[in-house]
Amino acid sequence: MFEGILTELSTLKLVENDPKFSALLKALQHWREKDSQRKIVIFSEYADTVKYLGEKLKKRFGERVLVVYGNLSAKNLKEIRENFDASLKKEKQKNDYDILVSTDKLSEGVNLNRAGVVINYDIPWNPVRVIQRVGRINRISKKVFDELYIINFFPTEKGANIVKSREVASQKMFMIHKVLGEDAKIFDIDEQPEPSELYKRLTQNPDEMEEEGLYTKLINEFESIKAKYPELIKEVEKFPPRLKVAKRSPEKGKETLVVFFKKYNRIYALKKEISKTEVEPLEVDSAISLVKCAPTEPALPWNTDSFWENYEKVLDYRKKSRPLSEKSLERQALNVLNTVIQNFRASHLIKPHWKFLLTLKEDLIEYFTLPDYTLRSIIEFEEYFKKEEKLAQKIEELKNRLGEDYLEKEKHKLIKTEKEVILAVYNQKKE
Repeated sequence: MFEGILTELSTLKLVENDPKFSALLKALQHWREKDSQRKIVIFSEYADTVKYLGEKLKKRFGERVLVVYGNLSAKNLKEIRENFDASLKKEKQKNDYDILVSTDKLSEGVNLNRAGVVINYDIPWNPVRVIQRVGRINRISKKVFDELYIINFFPTEKGANIVKSREVASQKMFMIHKVLGEDAKIFDIDEQPEPSELYKRLTQNPDEMEEEGLYTKLINEFESIKAKYPELIKEVEKFPPRLKVAKRSPEKGKETLVVFFKKYNRIYALKKEISKTEVEPLEVDSAISLVKCAPTEPALPWNTDSFWENYEKVLDYRKKSRPLSEKSLERQALNVLNTVIQNFRASHLIKPHWKFLLTLKEDLIEYFTLPDYTLRSIIEFEEYFKKEEKLAQKIEELKNRLGEDYLEKEKHKLIKTEKEVILAVYNQKKE
């Protein structure tokens, strides 16, 4: 039976005579003729489709097509940033590619705002993917084009009647507009809830998301452990807020202490290599890779002179300076805010907002309640250091949006929250 189907498919020559690809080609030719400066991003859910499109498009447009799928290499990310990210410094920007073909690996966390057209070669069952895809080029803080164009490929009426994908996607997009209002049509990361939060509100089942973000990875990992070891989860609920454990180091020849701190709703990590004096901030996802182990991994003795000596150094470091990566949004926002506070203390335009600025600083140091889009708003203050009146206006806009005493309300919510949880993992050398 399958051989007969394959024979019939071969006879139809669907690959050679692909009407969907022909429509894509027509759209690409239109935009390349209309605006040669407008780069184009094509998204598909499927790696095989991306590979197929890439091969066919390269025959037509040569090496002006960049194709990415599967695990992204450092080289891929560098090429993408250089050719599609408008936030990169002008001298570092390149123009080697006009068209980017990608899976949803790039639909979150990457700026593609030198592109002015997104083509959804297929419509995902999860409409949040569409929001994430379009959000890559719709960056109001780094606007390149006044108008952005979105091209959606839907199944034909005949195909839609079979799989019902058109109805499912349309209904979910309608739900988004009704839940969040018509402003949700402006698919911008700086103006709307995070896609993961949106998906939770629509389905109340974050476990089924296919995000690549850290939060979802942790949720999925937790749910997997919970399903396999339900008794373990019950034990975790009884754990004290300070935990210390030792295991074999995953890095041959290296002995490290990794300490996680959870303060209110923020988690951060510090690392100290036992043979060195420095303590360094560590991105949480990198820290997790150093402490993750199999259920059968035996615990080792942690209560040693070496442990306490290094643990104390980590705690001392934490007290002296806030353990944030210089690249983090929190650190960037804090740096900009400190500059405003230091340099505009005597400004009569900034003075009316002084209490609010100090509230922001307290939040950034102690409570971490600000979402990413607000942190970006603070970072943008830097653009107006030489335009004092405009800077005051931007501060006032943020104050009106949050409320001058917004942090007091947040503190009230956090009264019953454990102030700090500390988890120390001592990675001992492999013999």
